[in-house]
Amino acid sequence: MRLAARAHSVSGSKTSGTRNKAEALRAQGVEIVNFAAGELDLAPPAEVLRALHVAADADTHRYTDTAGLPALRAALAERISRLSGVSYEPAEVIVTTGAKHGLHLAALALLDPGDEALVPNPGWGTFAAQIRIAGGEPVAVQTSDTGFVPDVDRLEALRTPRTRMLVLNTPNNPTGAVCPPEQLARIAAWAVAHRVWIVFDECYGELVLPGVEHAHPAALVPEARELTVGIGSFSKSFAVTGWRAGHVHGPRAIIDVLKNLQSHTASNVTSVVQHALLPAARGELDGFTAQARDILAHRHARVAEAFATIDHIRPATTPEGAFYYFLDVREVLGRKVGGVPVPDTDTLTGVLMEQARIAVTPGTAFGAEGFVRLSYAIAEDRIAEGLDSLREVMTHVE
Repeated sequence: MRLAARAHSVSGSKTSGTRNKAEALRAQGVEIVNFAAGELDLAPPAEVLRALHVAADADTHRYTDTAGLPALRAALAERISRLSGVSYEPAEVIVTTGAKHGLHLAALALLDPGDEALVPNPGWGTFAAQIRIAGGEPVAVQTSDTGFVPDVDRLEALRTPRTRMLVLNTPNNPTGAVCPPEQLARIAAWAVAHRVWIVFDECYGELVLPGVEHAHPAALVPEARELTVGIGSFSKSFAVTGWRAGHVHGPRAIIDVLKNLQSHTASNVTSVVQHALLPAARGELDGFTAQARDILAHRHARVAEAFATIDHIRPATTPEGAFYYFLDVREVLGRKVGGVPVPDTDTLTGVLMEQARIAVTPGTAFGAEGFVRLSYAIAEDRIAEGLDSLREVMTHVE
């Protein structure tokens, strides 16, 4: 059977694959502590669930405007303006079928075949996959030696006449690194100087540790506003990952193009979901997100304490946002764990699932052999249980 070349240019998401494997084992009665989850374990705010029930009305099951309910876009424009410090109008916002769809639409809108897009490495594998689907070429920007945030000199060294786009993800998945405002300002100024689009993924922007500042490129360099396509999500901040609702903000010209593309792909985000998310967009549920930040900060500290007593594995950096620890496991590779040879990271994650009964995501999902991602967005007693098991297994490295 002959398939299009683009069908072979990408493989399935490793992050989803690890999560699905853990859930499949759990369904078989095998107890697994799932550190691979990329979502909060908290129940969504009660107000959102009530709004969903209220929205399940005979009048809310029709198509909406392709770009989203006018009331939702207006609320989002006000919210984005307040949080970013950059003024946006409702016409500069589109509601998308998850942030992932928004990213895909942006790649389709900005890249011609052969165009290059600079992508942080380690980084979420979907960035590179969507760039390839759009016909572009992802160019990895190594960040492991620059605090897991892009370095301007490195960006400039990689820039070519075909460089069209830079993906910035802060707080970063998988490292939890937050780009400091002064560094973000330098990156934004570089993008303006060379007319490079900034696709700014801030899906974890509201989940930073106390005292950590999450900034917007256009707030630091106003000229960057016309080149910045901001990607946001309800999923992470309000624990509704399965609802598939995200949003994109940017110049009206790009939003109009995204609307055209969405009209031929998803039509619109599920109408009932849009109605249900109005309280969140209006800021009525910010207390939930604040509570989530407090819970995550406490879990973050517990994980840090645990790794002070676990052999052979150490955090590659101290995360400042999102809910991930990026762990350096290179000391284990090439050795045996519980008598099993571990030549690479993918093998190690399988061994840990088998011996420690924990699921972590291999760094190869993010372009980083020798590392794994651990999510602490799970109950604290489960964190303790899983890390106790990991500690025991690491005593059997030979």
